[in-house]
This record gives sequence, C-alpha cells and structure tokens, in this order.
Amino acid sequence: MDPVDAVEPVDGAGFALLFHAEARRLVRLAALLGAEDPEDVVQEAFCRVYASRARLHDDDGLRAYLKRAVVNEVRDRHRHRQVVRRDRHLVATREVAADPLGVAERDEVVRAIAALPHRQREALVLRFWLDLPLVEVAETMGTRLGTAKSHVSRALAAVEAHLRADPHDGAATHADHDGGRR
Repeated sequence: MDPVDAVEPVDGAGFALLFHAEARRLVRLAALLGAEDPEDVVQEAFCRVYASRARLHDDDGLRAYLKRAVVNEVRDRHRHRQVVRRDRHLVATREVAADPLGVAERDEVVRAIAALPHRQREALVLRFWLDLPLVEVAETMGTRLGTAKSHVSRALAAVEAHLRADPHDGAATHADHDGGRR
C-alpha cells in the first residue's frame, strides 16, 4: 500500500504525506505549463487545497483538485503577466547556451512547446506529460472534450511544423504556431 493512501489525506499527517508524494510532480507540471515560479504556484495550490480539504473526501478527488489548482494558478499568473506586459510589448525569450551533451533535439522540442499559445501548451502538457486521458484533460482545463481535442491537435501540428522548419530560413510563421488558423 502506498504510504499516501495509508493515512486519511484530510488530517495533517496525511496532507503532509500527500505533499511529499505529489509536490515534485506538480512543480514539473507548473514549469511545463510556463510558470515563471513553479514552486510558488504549487505552494499556493497546496494552500488552497488545504483550506478546502474538508470538502474533499477521497484521495483521487484531492489529487484531481490539486492538479486543477495548479493549472488554474498558472493560468491566473499568466493572465496577470499579460496585463502587466500589455503596454510594454516585450517578448521574453530564453537564451539557450550551446549544449555539449547532445540534447539539442530535446531543447528544440521544449522551445517549440514554449512557443505555443498558452491553452495549447496546457492541453499538450496535460495529455502527454501527465498522460491524462482527453476526458481528464478537458476536466482539468475546465473545457469541453472537443475543445481539449482541438487544442491537443493544433498544438501537435504546431510543434511538428516548428521542428520541421529550417531555423535558418525564417520560414516558420505565426500560422505555424497556431495550428494554421488565421
């Protein structure tokens, strides 16, 4: 039996076990969703869940609520950053150092995912990093199944277009990053 399942998650000891079991995974989720401060996002999500824990009676419900809280917190912070940056017209890019370890392909995939619109990146990370079924992706995102499918499909097409484009010819356009929509 998993130690997290051994203690009722609504008491303090059980919640501490849940934190230790899930925090690292949720931090990675927040980072992949584009959070600038993934540890703070997860901390805030755990605080919100802790405050609401009396309403959640089973471990699966608590874990689902945690995932949803992380996604919502990243989304809220993303919206806040958009408002703050709206008048500055700045585009933040990360400088990538030369990679002597030969993981350039992975870095290119990460850059392609980072270039996606926020909702598409969210859907892609939930579907393939957390390996959630599309129904759970839709529930976590707070959207309909068809919308989640559409986000995943467009995100995959945009990542594929980004990876196929020659980075030296500048052929990648905005249409490549939004799934071909205009």
